[in-house]
This record gives sequence, structure tokens and C-alpha cells, in this order.
Amino acid sequence: MVDWSAARALLEDSCADTFDKTACVLQPRKGGLGPNHKAVDDDSRVAFPFSGTIDLEASTERSGRNKPSDPETSGSVSYDAVLTAHIGAWPYLPERGDFVVADGVTWKIMAKEKDGSSRPAWYLNKA
Repeated sequence: MVDWSAARALLEDSCADTFDKTACVLQPRKGGLGPNHKAVDDDSRVAFPFSGTIDLEASTERSGRNKPSDPETSGSVSYDAVLTAHIGAWPYLPERGDFVVADGVTWKIMAKEKDGSSRPAWYLNKA
């Protein structure tokens, strides 16, 4: 009898070992003191390093959740990049607005797509 949970965990670990070669740091952020203040680092969540995969050719097909506010647009939303990573040992999950620093570039998390695996996707724009 196959242990499907163990098989899936092994597959996700193998995928991470194969693809997650970019050294990244997650820098949590939070809103400023009020609506007129800029966002600041969130001291209640500690920044941490991880390995991930950043794809610079993000698809614009993901338009169902974050549609543009202008009804005259085509309905597609585009992002600068997509980040995937194995989140099994992470202390917490990133939130929209958090920063990811990789290869000297600071990215802002704009949206998230979770598919039930330990490898969600975050859609990024340059900060």
C-alpha cells in the first residue's frame, strides 16, 4: 500500500532540491501609523532566509482573483515575477505587501496562489 502523504512530501522535497537555487530573504512589512504613512518593517515577524525559484516571465492568465479596478481593461493582471518555494519548515507564511530580497533586487508580494501543496506561488513586482 502506498503512503500518499509520504510520497507527496518526498516529491515536494525533490522538487525543492532541483529548482530552489536562488538565495532569498523574506522581510515582513506592515502598514504605517496611519493611511498617510508608508509601510515599515514588521518587528513582530522575524525576517528569514530561504531558497526559492523566481520566474521572471510571469503569466498574465491569472486574472480571476485580482482584477483591475478599471472595467474597461481586458481583465488580465500582469506581474514582474513569480516566486515558488517549499514552505514546509517556514516559521510563518508571507503576506501581501511583504518584501522578498533576492540577487540584490527587492520584490513586493502582490498576490498569492495556493494549490494545496507545500509550494504556493507568490506574484511579485519590483519594490
